[in-house]
Amino acid sequence: MAIAVSSLPDAAPLSTPERALARWLRLFAVLFALGALGFLLRPDDIVRDLDWVGSLLGLPTLPPSRAPVASDFWLALAVANMATITASAWLAAGDVRRRRALVYPVVVSKLASSATGLLLFVQWTRAFPLLTIALVDLPIAIVLLRALRRARPAA
Repeated sequence: MAIAVSSLPDAAPLSTPERALARWLRLFAVLFALGALGFLLRPDDIVRDLDWVGSLLGLPTLPPSRAPVASDFWLALAVANMATITASAWLAAGDVRRRRALVYPVVVSKLASSATGLLLFVQWTRAFPLLTIALVDLPIAIVLLRALRRARPAA
C-alpha cells in the first residue's frame, strides 16, 4: 500500500544575523582547532613567544621553571577544552537555529579563561602570557554573545 507523503516545506532561509553567527562560529572553530594543535605541539614555544612580547612591552616574564611542574597536566585539559569548543562551534555553525545551545559552552569557556587569566595576571605575576588569555578570549565571548543576541529566533 502506497502512502502519499507530502514533502516538508523548506525551512525559511537564514537571516543575515544567523548567517553572520554561522560565519563567526566556523571561523572560531578553525582557530580553536589550530589553538589546540599549537598547545599540543608547541606549548613551551607559545608561552616563550608571548613572554618575549611582554618583555618588549616592559612586563615581567613568567618565573623560570626547570621541570614541567604541573603544566603538562593542565596542558591535557587545555587541549581537551579547545577540542570541545571546536566541535561545539563547528556543529552549531551547521545549524544555528537548532544547535544554538551549543554556542553557550563556548562562551562560558571563553569567559572562564578570561577571568582566570586576569586573576592570575593581577594576583600572581603581571606577565603578558596571562594577560593575553583575556585579550584573546574575552573579545571572542563578546562577539559570540552579540551575534547570538542579533540572531535571536523570532518569537
